[in-house]
Amino acid sequence: MKWYIFSFFFGIFLSAASGLFVYLKDRRSPQNKILCLLCLSVTIWQVGRYMTAILIDEKEALFWCRILYIGAIFIPPLSLHFIIALLNKTQANGKLILFGYILGMTQLALNFTDLFVAKMVYKNGLGFYEVPGKLYAVFFITYSIYSFYIIYELLKEYYTISSSLKRIKIKYITIVSALGFLSGFTAFFPVFDINISPFASSLASIYLFSISYALVTFRVVDINYLFKKGIIYVCTLPLLLIPSYFVVVISQEYFFKHSDYLFSALTIGMTFLIGGVLPKYKGMTQRSIEQVLFKGEINYEETIYKLSKMIAGVLDLKLLLKIIIESLVKTMNITKASIILLDEEKGIFRIEESYGYNYESDFIPFFKDDLFFRWVKEKSEIIVKEEVEREKDNYKIETIIKKMNSIEASVCIPLIMKDRLIGVIALGRKESGDMYTDKDLDLLMTLANQGSVAIENAKIYDNLKKSKINMRRADRLASLGTLTAGLAHEIRNPLVSIKTFLQLLPERFDDEEFRTYFLNLTVDEVERICRLLNELLDFAKPTDPNFNAEDINEVIEKIVLLIENQAKKKNIVTHKNYCQDLPKIMIDKEQIKQVLLNIILNAVQATSANGEIFIETRRFNGSDEFVQVEIRDTGEGIPEKDIENIFTPFFTTKHGGSGLGLSISHRIIQEHRGSINVISQVGKGSSFFINLPLNPRNYERRKRSEAYEKESSGWQ
Repeated sequence: MKWYIFSFFFGIFLSAASGLFVYLKDRRSPQNKILCLLCLSVTIWQVGRYMTAILIDEKEALFWCRILYIGAIFIPPLSLHFIIALLNKTQANGKLILFGYILGMTQLALNFTDLFVAKMVYKNGLGFYEVPGKLYAVFFITYSIYSFYIIYELLKEYYTISSSLKRIKIKYITIVSALGFLSGFTAFFPVFDINISPFASSLASIYLFSISYALVTFRVVDINYLFKKGIIYVCTLPLLLIPSYFVVVISQEYFFKHSDYLFSALTIGMTFLIGGVLPKYKGMTQRSIEQVLFKGEINYEETIYKLSKMIAGVLDLKLLLKIIIESLVKTMNITKASIILLDEEKGIFRIEESYGYNYESDFIPFFKDDLFFRWVKEKSEIIVKEEVEREKDNYKIETIIKKMNSIEASVCIPLIMKDRLIGVIALGRKESGDMYTDKDLDLLMTLANQGSVAIENAKIYDNLKKSKINMRRADRLASLGTLTAGLAHEIRNPLVSIKTFLQLLPERFDDEEFRTYFLNLTVDEVERICRLLNELLDFAKPTDPNFNAEDINEVIEKIVLLIENQAKKKNIVTHKNYCQDLPKIMIDKEQIKQVLLNIILNAVQATSANGEIFIETRRFNGSDEFVQVEIRDTGEGIPEKDIENIFTPFFTTKHGGSGLGLSISHRIIQEHRGSINVISQVGKGSSFFINLPLNPRNYERRKRSEAYEKESSGWQ
C-alpha cells in the first residue's frame, strides 16, 4: 500500500515538472503547449488516484475519482494531438483531432453520472477503486483505440521517412510511447476485477518525462545506446538500493524499536537523488564560492580552455608568442616573462618575446650547448629557482642559478617537442610576492605542452613560407638569366649606332642634317635602353606582397617588351589583342609579372622559327567579376600524359629546366583566388588561360557566404 501511494506521490511531481519544463523551454511551440496540457491531465489523474488511495470515506473517494477522470479522459485525445503535431500532420488530421476532443467532452459530461462510475469499493493495497458504470467501457475502448492508432502512425512515419536523424527520434518516441500506454493499461485491472496489481500505472510520469526529454533536449544518439545505458542502470541500482534500504530499516529497528517502510524509501531516494545532483552542481557552487571568497585565485580550467582556443589557429610565430606571454602575465600577475627559442641555423637560444625587461632580446644570445639548457633538457620538468637553491653546494647548480638570475627568472618551463628542447618559458616573480603553488606549476606544464605544439607548428609554417619565397626568387633569377642573355644583344646594337655617330661627329660637325638625324636616333636608342633596363631592374628586385588596382593590359605590355628580342631572334610574330574596356583588378603586380613572364617565355621557347604567339585579354565568360588572359602559341604542344603534371613542382620536359616555373605560377594565381587552365594539342601548340577575379577578397568573402547559405539550407 505504501509503495503504491509513494509511486503516485512521486509521479505527481515528475509529471508537473515535465510539463513546466517543456512549456518554459518554448512557450510559442504548439507541440510544447500540447505536451504541457498532456502533463497537466496526467498530473490531475495522479492527484486523484493518490487521494482515492489515502482516503477512508467512500463519498470523498468518489468525489476525487470524478476529479481524476477529468484528467484521464483527455489523455487519449491530447496524446493523439501531440503525436500528430510532432509529425507535422495537424492540417491533414484536423477533423480527427476535433472529434477526439468532442468525444472527450461527452465522456466528461458522463463522468459526473453513475453511468460512468457507479460507486467506490475498497481494495486491499490500493485504497478505494471505482466500480464501472454501464458506459465506462466507452472510455476503455477509446483509450485502447487511440493507443494502437498512435503507435501505428509512429511506425508508419518511421518506415517512410528518409532523414536518419528523424528516424532515430521517431524510433525513440515509438518505444517510449508503447511502454507508456502499456503501463496505462494496468490501471484498468482493478476496475474489471482482474487480480493483477496495477504495478505500472504510476509509470505514466516517466513516459512523459522521456517524451519531454526527446522533444526539448534530444541528441543524435543510437537507440541501442539508450537501452544499453538503461539496462546498466536497471541492473546496478537494485544492487545499491536493496542493501541500503535494509540497512536503513534495520537501523530504525535497532535504535527506535520501530521502522517505517515509506520513510526508509524516502530516505534512500533522497540520498541517491542528492548523490546524482551533487556532482552536477558542485562545479557551479565551487565557482560561485571562489568568485566571492577567493577572487584572486586562478580558474585553471577556464585559463587552459581560453589559451587553447586562442593559439589553436595561430600560425604567425611572433603573434603566437605574444599571445602566450600576455596570457601568462595577465593570468598570474607576474612582473617579467620571456620565451627563449632555439635558432637551429645559428645554434643559439635567444629571447623571441618578452615582458617587463629593459633590454632588447637580440642582445642576449645563449649558446645551444650551454650547461643551463642541457640541464633543463635532462630534467624535462619545471625548474623552480627556490628549490634549486637548496643544492647550492653543487658547482653545476650554482651555474644554473646564475643563468636564471641573468634572465631574472623565478621559474623556467621547458618546451619539449619529440624529445627536443625547442625553447624555455622564463617567468619572474609574482607582483604579490607569493610563491608559485603546485596548481600554478600544473597549469604552466599543461600550457607549455600545448604551447610547444603550437610553436613547432608556427615554426614549420614559417620555414615553409621562407622556402616558397626562396623558390620564387630562384625562379625569378632563372628567368632573369634567360632575359639578360637576350637583352645583351638588344642593348649592344643601339650602342654601336651611338658609337658610330660619336666617331663621325668631329668630321661632319658642320653637316646640320647629319647632326639632326643622328641626334634624334641616339635619343630614341638611349630611351629604349633605359626602358629595357628599368623593366629588368623592376623584375629583378624583391618586393613584399602588395595588392593594388592595376591595368592588366599595361602589365602584359611591359613583359612583352622584355621578351621581344627573344621572339625576334626566332622570327616569331607576337599578336596582341587587348580588351580596352577592362576594369582595373586587384593584384600583386610583381607576382603577376612573374607568372606572365614564365608562360610567355615558355611559349617563345616552345615555338619554332617563323611561328606565332597570340596574347589576348577579355572578360571571363562575360562576367563582371573575372578577367581572362589567354596566351596561345603555335609550338610543339604538350603530350596529353604530361598535361596533368605540368604544375607539379620539379616536373619538366625541357633540357636543363628546373620544373619550378609553372608550379610557382599556379600557386601565385591560386593566392589571387584565380585559376589557370591549359589546352594543348601535340604539333599544333598550347593555350594557357589565366582567370583573375577583380577583387580576390570580395570574391573569397562571397564564396564563403554562398557556402554558408548552402550549408544552412541543407539542414532545413
